[in-house]
Amino acid sequence: MQLTLFDPNPSSNRPDSLGPADVLYADASAILHRPAGRLSAVDFSLNPYQGCTFACTYCYAAFFVPDDDQREQWGRWVRVKTNAVEKLRNSRVDLRGKSVLMSSATDPYQPIEQRLELTRSLLPILARRGANLTVQTRSPIAARDIDLFQEFERIRVNLSITTDSEEVRRKFEPQCASIERRLEAVAKIADAGIRTGIGVSPLLPLDDPAAFARKIIETGVSSVRINTFHETRGPFSAGTRQPALKLARELGWTPAKRKRTEAELRYHLNRGSKRFAA
Repeated sequence: MQLTLFDPNPSSNRPDSLGPADVLYADASAILHRPAGRLSAVDFSLNPYQGCTFACTYCYAAFFVPDDDQREQWGRWVRVKTNAVEKLRNSRVDLRGKSVLMSSATDPYQPIEQRLELTRSLLPILARRGANLTVQTRSPIAARDIDLFQEFERIRVNLSITTDSEEVRRKFEPQCASIERRLEAVAKIADAGIRTGIGVSPLLPLDDPAAFARKIIETGVSSVRINTFHETRGPFSAGTRQPALKLARELGWTPAKRKRTEAELRYHLNRGSKRFAA
């Protein structure tokens, strides 16, 4: 059941924690933003939440949090943008034919979404206004909204699946869903006729690149994107966070091994399907 985000006295409907993470609530000054840098090709980004409770050790989004304490506590809090639906509904921005990325600095289907359905509430507005939507997530919750995805003229749903090893997944992505659940979700979305992609980003150690490639191909996705760690020199530069780099060193996940594994995975993807020829 969807909670009432917009009740003037909604405190009884809003959880203040979810597992070990704090859930915060605040209005946003805007809901649509024009991205810069590597996302400058996108017309607008839309982040229903700030922060993310998936607690991925490598997540670059933590670098954009201005508060030092919250940056250090990344993964243990999420802020809900309580006026997001109102802001989008009242926005005068013409979205017809414009590209919208949801999301660039949070996960729109992190666990709190199962309770609040904030992302689900935004989808019909975007569809009615003709947005070309790209959904970026690592959560199988996204399969819940297939009915709303089908209302878009143009939409792509990308799921991140970074490894074929549950042991590795638990080290780097302790709060994320299992690899199998994510593969099942993306296959379900693809089977519904929705354009889908898998992001192996960042590429983590693999047990069997050939078998992983077969599983990716079997989902029916139309694209695969592979990226490796982005190591930065400055403490305020956006890139792979230190906890992930430390884990990588402990596992012997060197730049040379990453490069070899990426080449092997691309080889098996290209060999197995012309869709992924690079």
